[in-house]
Amino acid sequence: MPIPKKVLLVVNPISGDEDKDELMEKVRTLAHQRSFSLCEYLTDGTHDRAQITQLLEEFVPDRVLIAGGDGTINMIADIVREHSVTIGLLPAGSANGLARNLGLPEELDEALRIALGENIAAMDGMLLNGRLGLHLSDMGLNARLIKNYEEGKVRGKWGYAKEVIRTLTEHELFQVRIQTDTEEFETEATMVLFANATMYGTGVVINPHGDLCDGKFEVIVAKRFDVIELAKIIAGSKELDPDVVRICSTTSAVVECLERKGLFQVDGEYVGEVNRVRAQILPKMLTVAVPRVESGVGVL
Repeated sequence: MPIPKKVLLVVNPISGDEDKDELMEKVRTLAHQRSFSLCEYLTDGTHDRAQITQLLEEFVPDRVLIAGGDGTINMIADIVREHSVTIGLLPAGSANGLARNLGLPEELDEALRIALGENIAAMDGMLLNGRLGLHLSDMGLNARLIKNYEEGKVRGKWGYAKEVIRTLTEHELFQVRIQTDTEEFETEATMVLFANATMYGTGVVINPHGDLCDGKFEVIVAKRFDVIELAKIIAGSKELDPDVVRICSTTSAVVECLERKGLFQVDGEYVGEVNRVRAQILPKMLTVAVPRVESGVGVL
C-alpha cells in the first residue's frame, strides 16, 4: 500500500486522562516532513458520527489515525467500514485492548511509524445485537466490572483495580441457552464471552484460540469462577477443564438468558441488560495498519 497522502486525525481529548497536545503536534510535524494533507477532528461526544462521516466524504482521506481508547476506535471503525480507507491506531485509552491484540506499541513515535506505514491487515469484526464489536464483548462478570467502573468515581488503573475487588464479591451465576454453527446446549455461567481477539487490554489472555483474521470468533463460557482455570487461561493454556470453561469456534451464535436478563458490554462499553445476544462474524470488514511480523496478524 502506498504511503498515505491525505490523513484524517481523530482525537478523543479525554481518553486515558492524558493530554493529547504532544501527540497532535507530532502528527503535524510528520505532515510537514512527509508532505501529506492533514485534517484534525476532536471528538466531543455529541455529533461525532455525523461530522466524521461528513469529513470522510468531503476530505476523502486514505488513512484515518485514531487517538483514543477502544470506544473511540469502535465508533470510527463502524463509520469507516463503509468507506475504502485504512485506519491507524495511536493507543491513548485506559486499556487499549484492540491495539494490544494487534501488537501495537504504546510508545508514540513507534506507534506513529506503524500507523502511517505500508503494512496493513484485513481484520474481522462481529455484529452483536446490531452493534459492531472488534475484539472482546461479554455477558456477566466482566460486563458487571465495566458497569461498576463506569459508575465509579476513580479513573485509571487504581479505579479499575478497586472495581475488580468489588465485582468479584458481587459475581453470580445465570442460566443460558447457547446455539452456535455446530451445537446447542444449556448451562450455568458466570460469564459468556464473544471473542474475536485473544486478550483484554490489561494483557489477560482470555481466548487462546483467538485470531482477528480467521473468519471466526469464539464463544467462551465460564461455567463458574475458578482460580486455577483462570490462571491457566492467563498463561495461554489451551488445556482447560471442560467442566469449567467451554470454548466454541463459530461464525454465528445466539445466547439466550433463561431466567433473568444478563449484563452486556461491547468492546469495553457497558450496553445494559439483555435477554439475548445474536452474534455473527463480519469477515475482513476493516483494514488496519499493523507491524510486520510481531503482530501475529496477516499482512496484505
